[in-house]
Amino acid sequence: MRQQATREPLGFPRRSGPRKDVWPVSAGSHAARLPLQDQKIYIYSLKGMCPLNAPQRALDTPAVVTCFLAVPVLKKNSFLVLAGLADGLVAAFPVVRGAPEDSCSYLCSHTANRSKFSIPDEDVRQNPYPVTAMEVVNSGSEVWYSNGPGLLVIDCAGLDISRRLEPYAAPSVVTSLVCSSDCGGEEVVWCLDDRANLLVMYHSATYQLCARYFCGDPNPGRDVFPVHPSGLEPPDGPVASRQEPEADSIADVSIMYSKELGTQILTHQDSLTDYCSMSSYSSSPRQRAPLSPDSSSSILFSTDGEGSDRLLEPTAGSDRSEQELSPVDGEAFSQHLQAVKVLAVKDVIWVPRRGGDVIVIGLERDAGAQRGRVIAVLKARELTSRGALVDAAVVAKDTVVCGFEDESSEWCLAVWRGWGTREFDVFFQAYEELGRLEACGRKRR
Repeated sequence: MRQQATREPLGFPRRSGPRKDVWPVSAGSHAARLPLQDQKIYIYSLKGMCPLNAPQRALDTPAVVTCFLAVPVLKKNSFLVLAGLADGLVAAFPVVRGAPEDSCSYLCSHTANRSKFSIPDEDVRQNPYPVTAMEVVNSGSEVWYSNGPGLLVIDCAGLDISRRLEPYAAPSVVTSLVCSSDCGGEEVVWCLDDRANLLVMYHSATYQLCARYFCGDPNPGRDVFPVHPSGLEPPDGPVASRQEPEADSIADVSIMYSKELGTQILTHQDSLTDYCSMSSYSSSPRQRAPLSPDSSSSILFSTDGEGSDRLLEPTAGSDRSEQELSPVDGEAFSQHLQAVKVLAVKDVIWVPRRGGDVIVIGLERDAGAQRGRVIAVLKARELTSRGALVDAAVVAKDTVVCGFEDESSEWCLAVWRGWGTREFDVFFQAYEELGRLEACGRKRR
């Protein structure tokens, strides 16, 4: 699944000074916006492969821009670009044919909290939280954005803050927001915080909180959590449980790949370990190096079997130390399990964590209701020494890029193919078939 790792970040080359991020107004637009830490937004005209030499225009903002969102409106070739600011304001720029109009309006989170939602100034929810996440919801009629531990809802028709949701309590802050669909095709919104490590799901049409999942489990394989119908809020606190393995479920599986050994599939059944290998080499078996689980490059855990969340223990001949493969203790271990982002990938949710692994969550029907289930845990072992996973994004709809940063501020990017439920099902079905073929071969011998 993992395609490659590179030492250089995407976009601008590394340099000192203010950080620069680029947001295109739309996929078919000929303008891009580049906010800087000097409280300006620079607009560049994109013409073929010409470099961005000089900005076409510069817009002043009262605070540093922390995120951007382009909202399509009914008029053709027209957009509303929202810029979230570090002081909690949201700037709205009407954009026609890629060029922003002179008019600009601001939405004040602090004023809305006080006047509409009766939150006094001394309440911690009135702190000047930076806008860290925004998402278009309900077919473009609304935008949800982060405001500390809460979410504010913008009515795009009237460009007005119409509702406040409270997924978390201070000091938690919403850090990530994404839309997807449930089993019935209805839109849901997922959000993530930086303290409680809770993934929260809302039904967008009714604004009802439908599910919570704690992302800090060191062994998340086989976790399940209920998804309550809209109108019935779940009880307070994280809800998660272990799913007992079914009789015909896939056993505890580790799938590993290395250039030297090809793909190895190891299954753990009590004290018996079966092994199946698919080598990409055409050489004979006697020419291959001895098998070692720790020569792996990446691991994908099946979550349907008993003990599927275990890592393989290092062997005596391993060139990797146990310290390198094991999480650290105490506070650092807690940070190791902190979820960084929530990403919608096809019909599943990917949740990358600081330690480098990725929890993959799918929704499924269960006795007339719905439930969330961890269907896989992804891990690339060679990234252990690359530092902490600090950011992730979906690129080109079917690719997930995870950014790692070490203590020296060196960056490394891990690129994964964006698999959904179908791809994971095909993968595990292929594993079962290979296991049967391997078992038949042993019986003949």
